[in-house]
Amino acid sequence: MCKLRAYGFAGELLAFIFDFVTGRGQKVVLPNGHSSYKPVISGVPQGSVLGPLLFLLFVNDITDYFTNNISIKLFADDIKIYMEINTTSDVEVFQSGIDCIADWANKWQLKLASAKCQFVRVGLRKCNGVQYSLSGSILPRSTAVTDLGIKVDSTLTFSNHIDYIVSKAKLRASQILRCFVSKDPGILTRAFVTYVRPLIEYCSPVWSPCSVTTINKLESVQRMFTKGYMA
Repeated sequence: MCKLRAYGFAGELLAFIFDFVTGRGQKVVLPNGHSSYKPVISGVPQGSVLGPLLFLLFVNDITDYFTNNISIKLFADDIKIYMEINTTSDVEVFQSGIDCIADWANKWQLKLASAKCQFVRVGLRKCNGVQYSLSGSILPRSTAVTDLGIKVDSTLTFSNHIDYIVSKAKLRASQILRCFVSKDPGILTRAFVTYVRPLIEYCSPVWSPCSVTTINKLESVQRMFTKGYMA
């Protein structure tokens, strides 16, 4: 409610939201009985329309903690920060950014999923020995991370992502060939366009391949499918 007031919410709208999130209870229901009601003293009702919007308003101010040196991106309950690291002082600045996230989460009683946190260094130069910590725990370094369905590796080749989507697309194409009784090219083509192509075209402007090897891998999906229904 404090943050809503800061955003300019007032009057009946603020009173409505206050009534929406307070005075709620919950219980556990089992086949042979149920627990007593317990008050819900934090959070928003799950599955509600207002829930996601209120959560975004609650976390939106974290971006105010960062300077121009560190960039920050939010998506639902995920957060990532990044910056160009050239010197030891840059490492210290980036660590201070991680500390800001931990301090903010502690202040507003949002528990960070430390086990899911990691860092990846994107670049060709070797930089051994650099470590970052979150709330006293060393952050694991990864050579590739999945961000909104895209596997981003430390050298930006996207080879892991291409291998993954090619494998998944071939599996789905094989399922279509096995499950469809009809071998009509028109029907199978529509099935391929509907169920397979979205897998290999999702966010393609980000990872669009430039090498012949990766291009051939992607095109092998369609070649495999067309040979399958022509056989």
